[in-house]
Amino acid sequence: MAIPAYTPEWEVYFCDIADRPACVSVDLALESLAPIPDTHRAFELVVALQQADADGFPAEEQEWEKLEEIEEAVVSEFQNSLQAVFVGKLLHDGKRIFYFYSGQEALPEVIAANIMQAFPDYTYATNTIEDPNWGLYLDFLFPEPADMQSIKNSRVIRMMQEHGDEQHIPRPVSHLFYFATETDRLAFKNRVEQEGYTFVSESMIEKSPEAPYSLVVSKVESLDEESVYATTLGLGLLAVEFNGTYDGWEAPVIKEND
Repeated sequence: MAIPAYTPEWEVYFCDIADRPACVSVDLALESLAPIPDTHRAFELVVALQQADADGFPAEEQEWEKLEEIEEAVVSEFQNSLQAVFVGKLLHDGKRIFYFYSGQEALPEVIAANIMQAFPDYTYATNTIEDPNWGLYLDFLFPEPADMQSIKNSRVIRMMQEHGDEQHIPRPVSHLFYFATETDRLAFKNRVEQEGYTFVSESMIEKSPEAPYSLVVSKVESLDEESVYATTLGLGLLAVEFNGTYDGWEAPVIKEND
């Protein structure tokens, strides 16, 4: 089995699973490769936390460090011995779960058992399922559109902070949308103008036949992550009501002395 060369693109997002908070880490770069041939089996290693807080996450810093040790050992051995693909990990309800794909059946469980002997204080379980279409990765681990927008928000905010941005300072923030028809675009434009957004530009993109009508609107906003998440989620849901899609935002970097 030969895994195509690629650059990992790990991101973290939070969600609820079975009414309990969860922290998901996933390699987004694998979406364009999935499913990789000859990696038809998904393997999960479930490690029970020794002491979880009310949210089901590690209560002590030492346990975070121990989980990192387990991860380093498991990922290294699986990649070297099985050429397995490490696709993601989940922290949920007092458990850390690691996910891999490979073409092996029994070997992952044997290797996991050997590794966990070095961590006798931890109980664990393993599971192997047939998953040739990578449904566990694409349908479970991979972020939903709202979670993906949150990831994109965080990326832009981090980049702006690296350039000295003071996120608490309000500034014009532009938001981009695409619509299936000119009528939908106009109706959406009228709606968001009622909520304080101002028209910036519009155009027709012939290379996007399903949604060729673009619209950019702007509003003076601060860029703390919580506010940006609420704004983009609300605009995304509103766009859907008008047969449109939300395609992100941009804003100038504002420094304290500007």
